[in-house]
Amino acid sequence: MKKFFLSAVAVTAVFLIMELTGPAFGSLSEEQMYSIWQNNGGIDGIQVFRYGVVDWTGRSVTSEGKAPLVSPAPHDRLLAKRGALADARRNLLLLLYEMKFGLPERLQAIEVTGEVVEGNVDFTGINEGIYIVEVTVPLERFLSESLIFSSSVR
Repeated sequence: MKKFFLSAVAVTAVFLIMELTGPAFGSLSEEQMYSIWQNNGGIDGIQVFRYGVVDWTGRSVTSEGKAPLVSPAPHDRLLAKRGALADARRNLLLLLYEMKFGLPERLQAIEVTGEVVEGNVDFTGINEGIYIVEVTVPLERFLSESLIFSSSVR
């Protein structure tokens, strides 16, 4: 009985804190979202960037990852899927940099280190020996929870 009472009190306390503090920590305000949208051209609907696609109306970000599929063996399929997911995460990080800072017209090299939030894998498939995945992340979560630690663009 004592454990049940303590857990009920803890759940109630967490619920009250969440209700009183509003949105999750680190979320962006509507003004900040509007500013980011304006800085990227203020395009309604879908905007294609070099490293991904942003749906401003649907508030989502999508990137694609690709990796070679050496053979149809199960272990090679798993390695190709893992490589494609890593490529999609890299593209999301580069898209974050592109959205926040822009990219020069003639890009020689870009090196960005950071962390992006996990997304939903919307599509997986194989086309001409290339394993392809498509990853989608909610826009607000992408912009508020993903981090760039360092970057170098030439």
